[in-house]
Amino acid sequence: MCQARYPTVFTQHAPVLKPYLAHWNKRIDQMTHLFLSLALFLPLLAQAEERDIAYAEIAPVLTAASRKKSPLLDIKLNIEVLSETVALEQVKVWLIRDGEMVSQIPLNPKDGAIQLPTMTKKQAKQHSIRINQPKEMAHLNFAMTVLPPSSTHVEYRDLFSLVDDSNLFIKAMAGKMALFAPKVDALTFHFTEAATITIGADGNDLHFENGSDLTISIKQSPELMTENPMVIFSGIPAAIEPG
Repeated sequence: MCQARYPTVFTQHAPVLKPYLAHWNKRIDQMTHLFLSLALFLPLLAQAEERDIAYAEIAPVLTAASRKKSPLLDIKLNIEVLSETVALEQVKVWLIRDGEMVSQIPLNPKDGAIQLPTMTKKQAKQHSIRINQPKEMAHLNFAMTVLPPSSTHVEYRDLFSLVDDSNLFIKAMAGKMALFAPKVDALTFHFTEAATITIGADGNDLHFENGSDLTISIKQSPELMTENPMVIFSGIPAAIEPG
């Protein structure tokens, strides 16, 4: 601990000044203690603001995204800011390998979207993603969105591959609990008015009409996945829901 010495010029007045000097010694000790405490605290604070996400936790989802078949399935990986005190431009993301920074990952300034490479299990164990914000401020978010078709005529396989893609993602997200995860086997089409769906199944067209709930549910058919007929909507559905 810092120890103050009486200045030489004050030696002859030591009896008078001693109470005041003792007071300042105590103040110096307190300030020194405060300084040392801050010196220890600040690195911990800086460390707390950064966090690493093991790449092995996100690698299965990235692999599933790379294997999707339906053009109607949109997968977006982005940084979502959770606090009004943090602006998106303040968030920084890095790719880390064995504790060393490899590169900074650019963020889309509009929605925080990022691109991450797929990796093998062995590679994923060596890597992590570092974010310079605590999880209460910003986190890594996966969003899976089924896009409406751009036309009333869609190939069966492009449409019903959504079933396989959904199961692939459910399995990837569930991890060790995949055995207990729900399985998707159909698509539900939501309309805003009375509508029909026709599937040209090898000369035997299949017709479906929505009811009062304005929805039509159709199970995926392995035979039709192979045949790949045209699916014809009377109007483009407002939403498509795997289930």
